[in-house]
Amino acid sequence: MPRFQEAGSSQATPLSSSSDLVAKRYIIVQSLGRGSFGSVYLVQDTKDPDGDTLKVLKQIPVGDLRPDETVRATQEAQLLSQLNHPSILSFYQSFLDRDAFCIITEYCQDRDLDWKLEELSRAGKSLPETQVIDWLIQLLLGLHYMHDRRIIHRDLKAKNIFLKRNLVKIGEFAAAAKAHGTLFLFV
Repeated sequence: MPRFQEAGSSQATPLSSSSDLVAKRYIIVQSLGRGSFGSVYLVQDTKDPDGDTLKVLKQIPVGDLRPDETVRATQEAQLLSQLNHPSILSFYQSFLDRDAFCIITEYCQDRDLDWKLEELSRAGKSLPETQVIDWLIQLLLGLHYMHDRRIIHRDLKAKNIFLKRNLVKIGEFAAAAKAHGTLFLFV
């Protein structure tokens, strides 16, 4: 079960300036983009005891979602909270803030694999074979870990594989499914 708390009760508003404080601990550094369910921000964690202060905030306005989408967002956080592997994006917490459901995850400063491949292509370069093999092994270890727990990702693509100091991290679990018995529960 994800750590869940209610952090605020005012109306959901897009967060965009560094003066916004989320859940009394996260300072918005910059917008990282928008997805089908909400916005993603780079935040600084003012209370992280380990000094790993940069994290990612996924803000999902609850009022804008259909009931099944709201359930999917909370199930994504619940599923992520059950995973602990070096090749899977780390989950820190989830909470309600300003009528938005928020998920805090690890920040991968080297962006995603899609961006990396486009950058190399623009420069007329390609990944060295040894790098491809290393990243593929990491990816397969992460998938094996998930499959051992009867979790399938269902949206594995270069945009959902993040890079951090030469490590790959599987992320974006909104379409993931978990098997219970012989049935898969889709989240």
